[in-house]
Amino acid sequence: MAAFIIPQVHRSYYSAPYFYFSGKQIVLENDKTHHLNDYQKKQFTKLARKAIDQKDGPFDWDNYQTVSIDVYKMKNLHEYALIYRIKPYIRTDNHIINNTMVLTLKHRSLDKYKQFTINKYSSDFSNVFTSSK
Repeated sequence: MAAFIIPQVHRSYYSAPYFYFSGKQIVLENDKTHHLNDYQKKQFTKLARKAIDQKDGPFDWDNYQTVSIDVYKMKNLHEYALIYRIKPYIRTDNHIINNTMVLTLKHRSLDKYKQFTINKYSSDFSNVFTSSK
């Protein structure tokens, strides 16, 4: 029995939650709800950064600190919404950069976080770059 349970627990720990679920939106992580483990939060943060780099970057992420990440499993299969808030280390005021995106993951395993499609994207980075042109 342990031979069956241990791989399942391992797979759940390193996988995107509710990957094969559809029908309603589920809050996985925000200021009141905490259903992600540390590994999943770290991988969703990497996903958000990769999406920002694709749309507005690349950025040196050592210059930014994470304020928060909210993760929602959307109604469609494999689809997640992320709200990623960061602030630069070099600014003294509390300037928060908001990034919102809806991504479709190609794999359940979060080890393959670089394989996704961006469905919707909005970022304060985009607003700064387009308003300065």
